[in-house]
Amino acid sequence: MVQIDVPVAFAIGSIFADAAHRQLRTGRPEYYYHTSYTNNIFQIFFFSWIPLYFLLNYFGWETTHMWWHEDSVTAYPFYVPIFIIIFFLAANLGFQLGYYLVKKGRLWANRVVYLLIFLYSAVWIFGQTNSTLRLGTYDEWVAGNAPWFYQDRTFLSMLIFTLIVWGAALLFFVLRLRKEGKHLDT
Repeated sequence: MVQIDVPVAFAIGSIFADAAHRQLRTGRPEYYYHTSYTNNIFQIFFFSWIPLYFLLNYFGWETTHMWWHEDSVTAYPFYVPIFIIIFFLAANLGFQLGYYLVKKGRLWANRVVYLLIFLYSAVWIFGQTNSTLRLGTYDEWVAGNAPWFYQDRTFLSMLIFTLIVWGAALLFFVLRLRKEGKHLDT
């Protein structure tokens, strides 16, 4: 859902700064650029395409049946370009904030930022299950006919697949950044 995809992209930028905190605290530019590059590689290849897939194929669900009343994202010609710009701005601003906090020695403040974002995401999903667990169009949702997410096998398969890809890649990159910094003094 775009309402959580953008904040989660921000959180992931902060997570990468956390994972590379030893490197970033040195102040060496190569560590900064490497971590920023890693963040962007993750966002490009392992995250940004996921909300785009769901926007194109499950528009009502991806927008949580709010504010957007048409059946398809194609009814809003500027939606996808604006979403992509905002997504990557959030991802990079999240890294910038994480970098700033880590550099200032406020690692726990950075962690609070991304933990609060994940808490917000959970509240968003589970606090309004009548819309977040329903597929279909806005009109189907309003009429009470929107199917549950588990009733569409393609959706369910893609949701599971994307969560695995996203989670495995995030774990891989975070562990790699942490391993790269193990040799540095804290």
